[in-house]
Amino acid sequence: MLSISGGIDVMFPSPDAAPEPYTPCTPHPNAKTQLGQEMRVLDDKGTVIGTGKIDGGMTKGNDWIKACSVGFSFKVPGTSENYQLIIGNFAPLNYTREGIRRGLSYDETAQGALVVK
Repeated sequence: MLSISGGIDVMFPSPDAAPEPYTPCTPHPNAKTQLGQEMRVLDDKGTVIGTGKIDGGMTKGNDWIKACSVGFSFKVPGTSENYQLIIGNFAPLNYTREGIRRGLSYDETAQGALVVK
């Protein structure tokens, strides 16, 4: 089995609208990343081999900039060398087995795209 785990930081539109750091949060309503959002993993043949969901978030940041940091963790069969990860309606992301093992970390931009950290 191959563990798929990581997180997505979704910036709050304003630090004043965000909870204090290290408290539970949900991404703002206009974000593309939302709690419970489905994730799919496809093998190198394009077959869906597993699904997961975005878990609860925790606020991180400081007085000037804050983000809701959400996570995910699930397992899929690890028989391929290459995988495609689809998070909600974002563009598919391509990874090798070793790339996935290192962990997956993203920022959602103000334009609604995922950027690999």
